[in-house]
Amino acid sequence: MSRPERPAPPDGATEIMERAARGEAPTIERMPEPAVRIQLPMRDGVRLDTSVWLPTSVEGPVPAILLRTPYREDVLGWARLGVLRYCDAGYALVFQMIRGIGRSEGTFSFNAPHERTDGYDTVEWIASQSWCDGNVGMDGGSYLGMTQLAAATERPPHLRCMIPAVPSVDFFREIPYSGGGFTRQHSLTWTHLISAESLAELSGGFGGALPLLANATWFRRLSARPALAAADDLLRGDKLAHYRDTLAHPTIDAWWRERMLGPADWARIEIPTLLVSGNFDLSIGALTAWSGLEAHGPSDADRLLLIGPWDHSGTYVGGRPRYGPHELADWDAVIPEAIRLAFFDQHLRHRGAGPDLGGRVKVYLTGGGGWRSFDAFPPREVAAHTLYLASEGRANGRRGDGRLRDAPVRTEQSPDVLIDDPEIPFVAPMTQAAQRLLDLRERGNHAETLYYTTGPLAAPLTILGEAEAVLVTAADCPDADLAVWLAEARPDGSLVQLAFGYLRLRYREGFDREVPLEPGVATEVRIRFHYVGHRLAAGHALVLLVSGNNYPWVDPNSHTGEPVATGVETRVARQTVYHDPARPSRLVLPVLPD
Repeated sequence: MSRPERPAPPDGATEIMERAARGEAPTIERMPEPAVRIQLPMRDGVRLDTSVWLPTSVEGPVPAILLRTPYREDVLGWARLGVLRYCDAGYALVFQMIRGIGRSEGTFSFNAPHERTDGYDTVEWIASQSWCDGNVGMDGGSYLGMTQLAAATERPPHLRCMIPAVPSVDFFREIPYSGGGFTRQHSLTWTHLISAESLAELSGGFGGALPLLANATWFRRLSARPALAAADDLLRGDKLAHYRDTLAHPTIDAWWRERMLGPADWARIEIPTLLVSGNFDLSIGALTAWSGLEAHGPSDADRLLLIGPWDHSGTYVGGRPRYGPHELADWDAVIPEAIRLAFFDQHLRHRGAGPDLGGRVKVYLTGGGGWRSFDAFPPREVAAHTLYLASEGRANGRRGDGRLRDAPVRTEQSPDVLIDDPEIPFVAPMTQAAQRLLDLRERGNHAETLYYTTGPLAAPLTILGEAEAVLVTAADCPDADLAVWLAEARPDGSLVQLAFGYLRLRYREGFDREVPLEPGVATEVRIRFHYVGHRLAAGHALVLLVSGNNYPWVDPNSHTGEPVATGVETRVARQTVYHDPARPSRLVLPVLPD
């Protein structure tokens, strides 16, 4: 018997902001008046705007669910998230604006230590209220996921469980530094988002490049040097200070360490935790958190991982039967809101056995692989498979001779060369429009993109996890970037992005130091891709793309070695990738056997 057709989920935050950037006026569904709204004092006297909605169908104290957020209801709306279903299910719902946002007092500071203590103080205040039975859970995605992890490290006695979705955790692999490259686009648009008081102010949108590049003011902000001055006409006060602080700390130092979670922090998180991510999100934060908790947290902790056919917003509001080029069969067999409610019922009410994921881990494989369950991640069934880069020195673009081979190269081969000019970076989104994150054919056709392919596969290939490119490279300058993509070349001519990785080479020895390149000297570098769960069909080809930039997501490398914050000079870089017997460049894939 087929399931009834599920209505489309509401627009995600990114969709709303992109519509606003196009001059539309999206309707914001607002929450009803809260039963309680107060300025809640924290331990240092700073008061935070806190709203409470209570169930109408239940009398007496009830469990509570807390969301701590930097996103104003006036801008993005909270009702569209479906959170009032918690009240319908008999829970109290609490929203709190973090420091320096909206009516909350204090100074905004990105994931600073006060997020830990503010979370603790708020959980314990909730538990002490007459309408709460002492059981508190935390919920929410993106920055709201970060506030959950921060609070959990402080071990509030009444915090029973949490569901962090798509949190940012590894700030030098995702944002604000992608492999060490400054993500100016995100830093400007995200900080502007949390500063804005209405959607009308978001002229640059958020995730999309087209609204930014089509707007002269935003284009100037994205391309101006020095980068430190790019936000001067956009941000004010503590938001401008955040942008400048990010640039002032280009390595993992004491400032970053107090904002990041380490082994001691993961060891302190003992409560049941459901981590959620999506095939169309980077998933770096969720998997970093999972790895940290698995390695350092209690071995008997109730810990689950769910990765579904969703993008960043969809991990909370749900997905659709199609995403770009992906047909998503059985996409609605797992509904995020139902999973969350079952998890909270189990741990806040001791009702039911919790969500049935079929194991501790449940993932969705695009390409027709569907839902799969495992007891660990990475799954024990996954094995590393190495493919070796090869060419006769002409791997430039799709018409080149780049190949991915199962066996190492046994004969001398000419290396491949690409030229990267920071003044004219390749910008695929200008012509790929809505497919910019999914279809890489224009990137693959470009002469300064190296293109390596397996050719049509004789049998299906399932990749599950984080692949790694190990490249032996040299540049004629003191610093350069390498951007890498995994893609699927389909018989219809499309080149579907599967995963992405990036490394600013001054960080090849670690993100806590900057080590200039010695021009012309070959060095081996390792670049981790973000998560991929995909099944390539027989007859399709796996492709590795290598470039010197990924503008506008990452600021182009100036190639001078100057500080990214203050540098103004640029130069063209000649970058070489070797693949001979002594210098084997290769691609390491996490392969799930059929």
